[in-house]
Amino acid sequence: MARNALGVFALGAGGALRTQTREVLHAGETITPSVSTFRIFSMRILFGTRSVTSPCPQAPRGRRDNPPPHICSLAHRAYRNLLMQRQDQAIIPLGHSGAGRTRCCQSALEYLVGTAGSLDGRVSVEKIQAMFTVLGAFGSVTTRHSSSSTRFSMVLSLDFSATGQVTAAHLQTLLLERARVAQQPEGESNFNIFPLLLAGLDVAERTMLHLHQVAESNSFGIKPFTKPEDKQRASVAFSQLRAAMGTLGITTEEQAAVWRILAGIYHLGAAGACKVGRKQFLRFESASRAAEVLGCDVEELGTAVFKHHLRHILAQVTARGQAEESPPGPKMTGVECVEGMASGLYEELFAAVVSLINRSFSSQHLSMASISVVDTPGFQSPRQQRSERAATFEELCHNYVQERLQGLFYEKTFLWEMERYREAGGSRPQVLLGSPGAARRGLLWILDEEVLTPGSGDGSAFERLCSYFATKAPDQDGEGHLRRCEQTLHFEICHQLGTAPVRYDLTGWVSKAKFNLSAQNAIQVLQNSTVAALRELLRPRASAPPCCRALAGLEGRSQAALHRNSCLRKTFASSFAAPRKRSVCAQLKLQADALTNLLRRCQLHFVHCLLAGMGREGPVPRPPAPPELDVVALRTQLEGTQLLDALRLHRVGYSDRLPLTQFCRRFQVLAPEVMKKHNSAYEVPDESKVCAGLGGTAPVGLG
Repeated sequence: MARNALGVFALGAGGALRTQTREVLHAGETITPSVSTFRIFSMRILFGTRSVTSPCPQAPRGRRDNPPPHICSLAHRAYRNLLMQRQDQAIIPLGHSGAGRTRCCQSALEYLVGTAGSLDGRVSVEKIQAMFTVLGAFGSVTTRHSSSSTRFSMVLSLDFSATGQVTAAHLQTLLLERARVAQQPEGESNFNIFPLLLAGLDVAERTMLHLHQVAESNSFGIKPFTKPEDKQRASVAFSQLRAAMGTLGITTEEQAAVWRILAGIYHLGAAGACKVGRKQFLRFESASRAAEVLGCDVEELGTAVFKHHLRHILAQVTARGQAEESPPGPKMTGVECVEGMASGLYEELFAAVVSLINRSFSSQHLSMASISVVDTPGFQSPRQQRSERAATFEELCHNYVQERLQGLFYEKTFLWEMERYREAGGSRPQVLLGSPGAARRGLLWILDEEVLTPGSGDGSAFERLCSYFATKAPDQDGEGHLRRCEQTLHFEICHQLGTAPVRYDLTGWVSKAKFNLSAQNAIQVLQNSTVAALRELLRPRASAPPCCRALAGLEGRSQAALHRNSCLRKTFASSFAAPRKRSVCAQLKLQADALTNLLRRCQLHFVHCLLAGMGREGPVPRPPAPPELDVVALRTQLEGTQLLDALRLHRVGYSDRLPLTQFCRRFQVLAPEVMKKHNSAYEVPDESKVCAGLGGTAPVGLG
């Protein structure tokens, strides 16, 4: 029986969702959805990138039948629902990495802005394109199958006025893969901005940032291109990046501050750290260059990187008698300290870039509702890219988010429909009791405990994980969620209902789960810089609480932006978040919770992007040719995303549906006596009774 992988990830009770092929275990109940009737609201299937890159069709206004399966058609439907229902909408692309989700998001946003128009020109198609150019440079990497693979999650919300025009836009980002700055998997690069920076700066900027001579070695893997044609393309791409930042209103001084932080990260990688003996920089000259471009003394930089325990002691002395003393945190090596400072600097830089983008989109106009477009890293599988390596901890985090979004798709497509069907007067579908298997602690919880246990390591975490979730013997009770591989510290999890097995290597995961104090000191280094442009760049982040440092885009001032920000902050203010504010695994779960809580406010529209073939090498764009469809791969993806079950239910369900309020408003002219009877200024009318009076009986399809 195939299984969903969320049961392995659960941090605690209630944090798992285990889905089997025919029966779904959720909150202690096993629900068989095939015995009832449902309807799929908004679902489109896009094969590869062929249907995404074609021009957006002009959807006729007021048309009620289903438009062609194009991303712009789905955007038009979301826009129409927003105008008719005055409710927030959300477009969520799902699928494997390289299936074209980011392109889907960009096409939908360009269509919405181009069709609806914008008040005062604060949001335009040119700005949307410029935003994706900037985010593609700072938040994407180069892999074997794509030159721009997203490594962060974003929610871009378009606010609309009562007349249907765009008033403002608000960008929120989370789950940035900041560890990519210091460590990259085999065959993948660092963030794309670094080689572009080394190839595109002029002579004066190189001299100011001490980049006129490339270091012999860099511990972060940041290297310039060696081939002339690659250098030329990178130089052109950097010029396009400058133009895009200018379109978004980012000044030359602010761009220079951004280049300073990137140069500081590069010099930190060149400085390195001693692996034995005293914790200090390996190359003092490179460390001095990093301190100079960041606007601080090399002693201050060394203290922030290696001697963070001094800050902890000072905080304990000043707060003695006022608050409970906190543990100093896990011990770290010199290499981990340098990597933590680099990742912290890049996280603050990325948040500053998001703030600059929001400044360009902000407006004080009142808004009625919004359409949010969500872009997350796709499902990661090295086997899909014909790579022999195992998946990393960061790729498991991306797959965890995809499983959470897939669980949201199931909840919206099946569970919500079941509840509406029951409320409309239909018989309740069959519900079978099941065992509450979500109470067991999952992988994230195990890693969190191993970090706090003295003397523990990857081996003990692996043994605990296998004892909880490994495949059981025939004579043992229980079901296995993962398979123990022959390689050391390797295990396999079957994602997407068991159709997508991924092999993981747990080596170094306990170290990655540690709370890095050097990364926490990065904001202090930038805020105390002698360079005024750097301090001004980080000023919007000064008021952000420490527990929300991983979130970017919390500086909105409009009513809609404040409401969205409060939804995110509320998740990090829960009783679970308070005692685990220094837990990496808990922060991961909280960010996924914040994303799903933000989306539950909206009417959801899912886009399932399917790869036409699995295991291709090289970039996705190819010369025009008939696509080679891998039927087996397509069937596997359809089964893993539950699209086949959803389509079967759609065939036996209701082809169209109106909410009770909208039904009464539309057909009240047919029975004025009934409406007069139920309309009262002193009591709220029962809409089900009104519909029963209009149609004789309350139709099951309404609700």
